Amino acid sequence: MNFFTDLVDWITRVGQGQVWLLALGIFFARIVDQSLGTLRTISIFRGFKVLATIFGFLEVLIWINVVAQVIRNLDDWYLGVVYSAGFAAGSFVGMWIESRLAFGHQVVRIISRREKNLADQLWEMNYPVVEMDGRTKSGEMDILFVAEKRKNVPKLLRRIHEIDKEAFFTVEDVKQVGLKQRDPSVVWGEKMLEDVSSWVKHPLRKK
Repeated sequence: MNFFTDLVDWITRVGQGQVWLLALGIFFARIVDQSLGTLRTISIFRGFKVLATIFGFLEVLIWINVVAQVIRNLDDWYLGVVYSAGFAAGSFVGMWIESRLAFGHQVVRIISRREKNLADQLWEMNYPVVEMDGRTKSGEMDILFVAEKRKNVPKLLRRIHEIDKEAFFTVEDVKQVGLKQRDPSVVWGEKMLEDVSSWVKHPLRKK
């Protein structure tokens, strides 16, 4: 009998719009707080302490209110489903937002055939390139290092492909670069990359 009573009560609330409003509120609030959680985690990894703190505060503030609504309505099992769906959607939305914002910097390592003169052409485009000599089974190669903002890396990779379609490259995230601001008169990535070059040419020796 209780089952039928609860069913009638649920149908009544659905008809009045109460259930759908609460479910939609939980779903979208969960998307927001989980998106903030994803951005917070990425900000911590990339070393953005202030952003991570702000994201964390907002995430927990929203999360507490959402959980309170779910606990207050434990008899409505579908709210748990909506809560879980919001969590999954929020993870996706958070990663999408981060990819659009493109926080931080990346180092692109490129191996190119020497005759392509890739370094010279990238220098002409004002990219901070450090060039090293390399050798593979196929012959002598140029090993290039370029430090660039993440949002500009796709454009850099397209230009590399236009110059040398056979160039091999890897991309790695970095937390910090040598200079905080990019000055046209100073190649801000050179100092960091010269340290890498020096280490490769002169490996650490035991004291």
